[in-house]
Amino acid sequence: METFLIYLFKASVLLSIFYGVYFLLLRKDTFFTINRHFLLIGIITSLLLPFIEFTTIKFIESPDFYITGAHQSPSKNMIPETINWWVIGSVLYGLGALIFLSRFCLQLLSLKKLLTHNQSRKEEGFNLIEVTQDIAPFSFFNTIVYNPVLHSRGELDMILKHEKVHVQQLHTLDLILMNLLLIFLWVNPFAWLYKKNLEQNLEYIADREAINQMASRKEYQLTLLKVSSNNYSTITNNFYQSLIKKRIVMLNKQNSQSKKLWKITVILPLLSLFLWSFNTQEVIKIKQDTKIDQKASDNIIFQKKGKKIIEFIVDKSSSKKDLNKVKNTLKNDYSLEVKFSGIKRNDANEIISIKVDISSKKGTTNYAISNDTPINSFAIIYNSETGKIEIGQSGNSSNYIWLVDKDGKHKKGSTMKIHTGDKKHELIFTTGNHKDTYEIHTDDHKTFAYFTGDTDGEPLIYIDGKKSTKKEMEKLDSDTIEQMNVLKGKSAIKKYGDKAKNGVIEIITKKN
Repeated sequence: METFLIYLFKASVLLSIFYGVYFLLLRKDTFFTINRHFLLIGIITSLLLPFIEFTTIKFIESPDFYITGAHQSPSKNMIPETINWWVIGSVLYGLGALIFLSRFCLQLLSLKKLLTHNQSRKEEGFNLIEVTQDIAPFSFFNTIVYNPVLHSRGELDMILKHEKVHVQQLHTLDLILMNLLLIFLWVNPFAWLYKKNLEQNLEYIADREAINQMASRKEYQLTLLKVSSNNYSTITNNFYQSLIKKRIVMLNKQNSQSKKLWKITVILPLLSLFLWSFNTQEVIKIKQDTKIDQKASDNIIFQKKGKKIIEFIVDKSSSKKDLNKVKNTLKNDYSLEVKFSGIKRNDANEIISIKVDISSKKGTTNYAISNDTPINSFAIIYNSETGKIEIGQSGNSSNYIWLVDKDGKHKKGSTMKIHTGDKKHELIFTTGNHKDTYEIHTDDHKTFAYFTGDTDGEPLIYIDGKKSTKKEMEKLDSDTIEQMNVLKGKSAIKKYGDKAKNGVIEIITKKN
């Protein structure tokens, strides 16, 4: 529902942009037909443009990390329930939309009753219905309804000419489309103003076409002033629509010069600004070293990238034989010690828990995942030239975790978000310009891992000022973390004493 409300917001913004351009630049011009098309395009654009998204891809170098621990499990902390404003907003919006939908349906039923309970006659392709009710003349598709007793013959002739323009130009479609949009965007005040101006412009069109068929412009204007009534449905074209004064003013206004049409183009940069502000997403991707030549072997996918990079993909169906193949290849060809432990399988023989330990002469890497459901596939990547090890989840709905051995160079860094493209996961890397501890977590609130530089010991952990443990830290839901600070070296010892020689992780949680 959150996605729908965001779409609703974007549609409202677009409709407001079109209304602003029309109200400020176009409504006083006599380009009535062009204005009609502009307003209709505004309705269609506001409904469709939010679905169009542009993606810009930014490539970055692979961050250098050394991992000392990783853990994935559902959060066990009990988080206090908070007010879900998205749900409240959705309920209120739904109630409003239901009310206006019911109103629209009742109007249609009332109109149907009026049209079916009175006799009609054909005249020049129009259905004419004469009624006895005290209502203003109106048209609905090719049907024109009026009370002949309320008007003279001359007045009726002018009224019918006016309503026939509505019928011939299918103005009823404009009104139905606008009323449906109003049900959808009833929360947007500009939608109501949009409807009012659309109806007004349709009356301008009908007035202009009708008066061109008459000998006396003055007599037509007097007919507009003679009778005023509000007994009409908002989904019909009504001769005595409100704002009679404005209609008369527009009837007597000189035609606008065609050079003023340039004002319509103002909408284009505004739409571009909307797309850039709301519908453009930056995706950061990691630069790969070389092209991949892939070949599959049972449930293990082995990829060679040139001569220096190899990759193994382990998934839920990987057998013991498959895992041994990974171990033997890395050991025999690259002198890496690989240990798979803590393997648990479900009734379908799918892996639901596994831990991987990889060690070389330069350092060690660990990766662990434990769930009640089958694991997502993960990759083990080794660059024999740089000694860099990469390990982490793979596939369209996961991400890699980039690691480096203890002797790797640490780069000056910053905080960045890395998207997979499917909007399901997100990694947040925080790096510094010194060999400190780094942290990473994902938006699913189920993964929490922390990374250290070249330290050989465990850092101290403080949560909200109280000394804690790695186990307690891993239980934290990332949603509850306000801030994470990392201290090392002199700064850590100065604050916490010699016991902080291996560094300190300070975590501040959110306060309800």
